[in-house]
Amino acid sequence: MIRPTLLIAAGCIGLNGHALAQSTVSIFGTVDLNITSAKSGNRSVTSMDQGGNIFPSRLGFRGTEDLGGGLAASFWLESATLPDTGQYQGVGWQRRSTLSLSHNSFGELRLGRDYTPSFWNISQFSPFGTVGVGGSSNIVEGWPFGLGGAKTLVRANNSVGYFLPRNLGGVYGQFMVSMPEGQKGTKYYGARLGYASGPLDIAASYGQTPLEDGRHYRTASLGGSYDFGLVKLYANYLMQKAPQDKQTNVMLGASVPVGAGVIKASVARSNRSGPGVDADDATQLAIGYVHWLSKRTALYTTWSKIRNRGNAAYIVTDALKEPQPGGNSRGFQLGISHNF
Repeated sequence: MIRPTLLIAAGCIGLNGHALAQSTVSIFGTVDLNITSAKSGNRSVTSMDQGGNIFPSRLGFRGTEDLGGGLAASFWLESATLPDTGQYQGVGWQRRSTLSLSHNSFGELRLGRDYTPSFWNISQFSPFGTVGVGGSSNIVEGWPFGLGGAKTLVRANNSVGYFLPRNLGGVYGQFMVSMPEGQKGTKYYGARLGYASGPLDIAASYGQTPLEDGRHYRTASLGGSYDFGLVKLYANYLMQKAPQDKQTNVMLGASVPVGAGVIKASVARSNRSGPGVDADDATQLAIGYVHWLSKRTALYTTWSKIRNRGNAAYIVTDALKEPQPGGNSRGFQLGISHNF
């Protein structure tokens, strides 16, 4: 007589074997820690922080199942972590949680919580990305949500996205709509179209979110990079607009490879316009160096300064709480990051 426990065990083994035969699952992420020293007005702080080089600290799981005939199913679950305290940042899989069907010839259909088309130019076409004291997002008002009560500058919940296939001669694109499901400022529709070939990469995006009383939040961006070999140049333009409030940001940057490392530099300008905010402008300067100990591990250092005008109160790090309007902010980071 075969015991029920043996049958259950055999069934579990069979199910596990079936799942492993169908899918390839991998664990990935970044552990990044640094010492940050920063000042804003008469406030200063020295603390341990995370996320100063390319990516913030994160933990993710992703997998793909080959369905045959060029069709594949895949999932992506990614969470934000705080390695200095061992805690999660925010909720569950807030960075990304998606399920996709893709085909070599027809592109990808992606569902779930994902980056909006509006986000990519801000991050991709900047030598510091959107992290650390040099990040291009430091002088973006309302980051990561947007102006006027919108919550869709960086990510969107309940989204349906479509990505063009990769065999279009360098042309790439993304289209997205998201459903609010009762949450204000979360409905979104937008698109991004770009071209990448050899050293050149350029893209434009547009997004829109309905607000209250029939008003809308709109965002548009244009960015690009060109790699000359001795130096790689970056540029991006971001406009975000809500009723009676508009921000325009322009960033120019460069990265220069030096041996096993790279020198990075950028200058960014933010201009606000609208009642009560017309003089609230800012300029950010940043310079840094990354030294790669291997393909996955790097030492880095970054210095940045923000000059605020009017009532602008941008800061180089969130560790500086209660920033003072109109005061300058500067910071320095020294850290190590490991990607896995």
